[in-house]
Amino acid sequence: MLSVLGAATALGNTLSVQVDTGNLTLNNTQTLNGAGSAQSVIRVNSASEELDSIATTFGNSATITTCCGTIDAVSQQTVGADATQSATSDVTADNWAFNPTSTATAVANAISYETWDGGRITAWAGQTNNASVVSDASLNAGLLADSATITATSIGNSATAGGESTTLDVDANQRNFGTSISARAQVNSPDGEDVISTAAATGNAYNVENAYGFAKVVTDQNNSAQIEARSDVTLDLWQGWNASTAYAVANSNLVSNIGSDIDLANIQNNDGGVEATATFTGGTAGGGVGNDTIITDFVTSATAFGNAVSGFVCSTCGGGITANNRQTNAGTIVASSSVNTGSGGALIATATAVGNSATFHTVEAGN
Repeated sequence: MLSVLGAATALGNTLSVQVDTGNLTLNNTQTLNGAGSAQSVIRVNSASEELDSIATTFGNSATITTCCGTIDAVSQQTVGADATQSATSDVTADNWAFNPTSTATAVANAISYETWDGGRITAWAGQTNNASVVSDASLNAGLLADSATITATSIGNSATAGGESTTLDVDANQRNFGTSISARAQVNSPDGEDVISTAAATGNAYNVENAYGFAKVVTDQNNSAQIEARSDVTLDLWQGWNASTAYAVANSNLVSNIGSDIDLANIQNNDGGVEATATFTGGTAGGGVGNDTIITDFVTSATAFGNAVSGFVCSTCGGGITANNRQTNAGTIVASSSVNTGSGGALIATATAVGNSATFHTVEAGN
């Protein structure tokens, strides 16, 4: 048995604060003008037990957590124009690999606020990224046995907030002005089974998840960078369930609250191009070996958004949504999904390109 693990991490400025029982007041400023790069490179003949490669880069990062108390916080994160943040995971198994993974994650600015058990969060986060962000995850093998997972993720600005039994009053101001945010996932093998390749590129991302507490959320996002996500899969012989997925979005705001209301004010402006490309090039399908009920053997999916906002509550749990939404998109939005293969197997290719998307959803408990 042979197990191989490669891991590389690059961190610029990082802050981690945890208060087990009590309140927290915080003023945080992080400025980065230096480039960051993490590279995990693996070259083996074969890996019979596991083969995992992980490359992770964060420019500025902050995690603020309390239990049972309040968070009062102001955070400002800035990445300079020449401070490219990149992550590369490059894996080659000349003979074969069992359940290999190749993962690359690059983020310029990231911040997270969390509390629970009757706590409260009052927080403002200002994030400005002026740099390019690049992630590249690749896997090449003579044989991919059982499964293979390849994931590339790039984000300009990322902010999260929430908790359980928590009251929220949170505000995020995100500016992504770098040249580009790009994610590339690629896999190449003469024989593959259950291969999942995913590339995701996001300019600005705000994610609020809360339960049983009122959530007031204010978001102002602005992107001018080119956003590119590309996933390419090449398999001469393929079997099982396989997917090549690319997701690209300039501005994303996702808010969910279970058991109470959401008051959401959302402003999103995109001037950059957004492009998602998913491809599959293959030979002959093996027909879903090991799964007689399989419906789809290969899916390619490409999704591109200029601006996207989503609000979700459980209405019968006592939740409702009040939303004020303004979205402006001047960028070109392109999604491309392609399949080029030989005989056998079931194939699905989808491509979705949307300039502005707003979804506000209330559901009953249990649905």
